[in-house]
Amino acid sequence: MKLPVSIDLAAISWANYMSKRLVRFGDGRTGEAPSWEGRGNPINAQDRGVPITDRAWWEGRYVLCPVKLRAQTDSGTLEVELPDAVVAVSRENHIVSTALVGRDGSVKEYIDAGDWSVNLVVGVQSVRDGVIADEYPGDELRDLRQLLDVKSAIEVHSEFLAIFDITKIVIKNYAATQMTEANYQALSISAVSDEDYEIYSNEY
Repeated sequence: MKLPVSIDLAAISWANYMSKRLVRFGDGRTGEAPSWEGRGNPINAQDRGVPITDRAWWEGRYVLCPVKLRAQTDSGTLEVELPDAVVAVSRENHIVSTALVGRDGSVKEYIDAGDWSVNLVVGVQSVRDGVIADEYPGDELRDLRQLLDVKSAIEVHSEFLAIFDITKIVIKNYAATQMTEANYQALSISAVSDEDYEIYSNEY
């Protein structure tokens, strides 16, 4: 005789229940429970960190790398220091690749290392008597533009650029979008390195 499905399910459930009663687990933790309070040491509270914004504290620690630009203009030597500057450099080697018939790949001939591409993002602020003023940096931007418009190489110095032996640059272009929400103006500058070379000839 075939039992109804409901009776079969009830029988299976009862069998599972009885089998679980036969299972015996061992004792749990024995001894004193571990303490996680401070991992056994007292917890010492500390004050919140305060950002250090005094430039004098950071100078000499190679955290800030001000960029100094200097060039000869019609009115004399013009020098501009940019405390807030981020510089990116890149360089590409000049290599001539020659393909060979019946062979995969190519033969590479190293020619020379190209010029350094230098990209600067600088921030200009209005400074009066050594103190940042709450006004638009119009005078500072005019001085910087006069320097960037020079039709010759510009001397440049920063701790970062000195690592790559970059001491002179030629300006390719620069761009700025007016900022009216603060006494601050960002400017992006694109340039290439321009170092002095000595060319010798054996024809004389």
